[in-house]
Amino acid sequence: MRLVLEILILCALIPTASAAEDVAWAGLLTQGQELQARGRYTEAASSFQAAVDHASASAQPLEIAQSLYQLALVKQVLGEYSSAAALYERARVLCERNPAPKLMAAILLNHARLNGLEGNFEAAAVLAGKSLELHRTELGPNHPSVADTLDAVGWIQLRLGHYQLAGLAYVQSIAIRRQVKPPDQAALAATLNDLGFLQYSLGHYDQAEISYRKALALRRDALDANHPDVADSMLRLGELYRVRHQYSKAEQLFAESIPMLEAALGPEHPRVANASNNLGVLYCDEGRLREARPLFDRALTIYERVFGQDHYQLAGVLSNLALIASNQREYQKAEEAYTRAVGIEEKAVGPDHPEVASMLNNLAQIYGFENRYADAEKLYLRAIGIWEQSVGEAHPDLAGCLLNYAALLRKVHRKKEAGEMEARAKQGKNYSAATLVDWHELQRR
Repeated sequence: MRLVLEILILCALIPTASAAEDVAWAGLLTQGQELQARGRYTEAASSFQAAVDHASASAQPLEIAQSLYQLALVKQVLGEYSSAAALYERARVLCERNPAPKLMAAILLNHARLNGLEGNFEAAAVLAGKSLELHRTELGPNHPSVADTLDAVGWIQLRLGHYQLAGLAYVQSIAIRRQVKPPDQAALAATLNDLGFLQYSLGHYDQAEISYRKALALRRDALDANHPDVADSMLRLGELYRVRHQYSKAEQLFAESIPMLEAALGPEHPRVANASNNLGVLYCDEGRLREARPLFDRALTIYERVFGQDHYQLAGVLSNLALIASNQREYQKAEEAYTRAVGIEEKAVGPDHPEVASMLNNLAQIYGFENRYADAEKLYLRAIGIWEQSVGEAHPDLAGCLLNYAALLRKVHRKKEAGEMEARAKQGKNYSAATLVDWHELQRR
């Protein structure tokens, strides 16, 4: 099983203000964009709000729309999602009344990202598709803004479990970015970071490490040292180290990233929750459960405050808290947490998504501890079927589940079937009997 990980990536697509006749308004917008690029989001929000006020006083609808859009972007990064959604909607209405297809494409793109962050993946896919069509029509197939939109499409499709579509989008995006002169290193890094996450999700760890390392190097070169996107790449690489049991390397990256995110985004931001949760999972792997629990509690509190009770981000933290409960033999608490997590996952990504399989695998092990072997077997079989259809026989998660199921079969004296499951598990290219049977590795990205 693997970890809860859902890092929030926002690559702002910024329309130019070159057509603006109001020099003061354009100056406020430029100032906000510069602050945003440097990761100084609170100050950027103040500049963009001033731009909204200035444009409103001049009664210029497209200047108002662009200012609202820029302010929405920053609110989105700061985790103020309801405010961002309202701003996008106001900007969209103005663009419908006063056609501005490029600005509309940008609004749709980032509104799609916002829907994705809130777990509304189907709605996000629709908005991203409309944005991609507009960008290609207005700017041509090889424009950097098309690459930005392809990145969003890839991320949304990955969350929906459509890995081939996600991979195709990322490959197309990288091809566009490598043609851009001069090269935009920060944009290429963002795409490589997301491609690495797809490779990680498929169990292609060597490929993922290459992508993550390239992304981190590019971001360190292109951005401020304490920029939250640098911290994001550190978290991704740290998670890869964790699953490979390189714990000291992972802990160093996790521990360094948390203060960076707190300084840039504030202590109650979802990305801080992500990082806290990741460090907690590492501590669980090392048996440091007493240190892990407050990190999970912090993450859950932030997620519930920002997203409510049923957001998909909560599922992973609940799984992690269930792990601690099960280690303390509080199986009823663990069962309740996993059952809640399964319900959240099914609602967010559908009943046949690999993340649902991961939670089913977790819950099946709790049933096994409670000697509910028939119930556990049903969940293992369902999880195995989902993984076979979504990621294939070679994935390490499927191998781990097969080994867990085999252990259950041996408990009920079905040794022949257990041997068959173990043989299937060993066929996976990432098989490792020393690690995959370890149910402490939690599965949630």
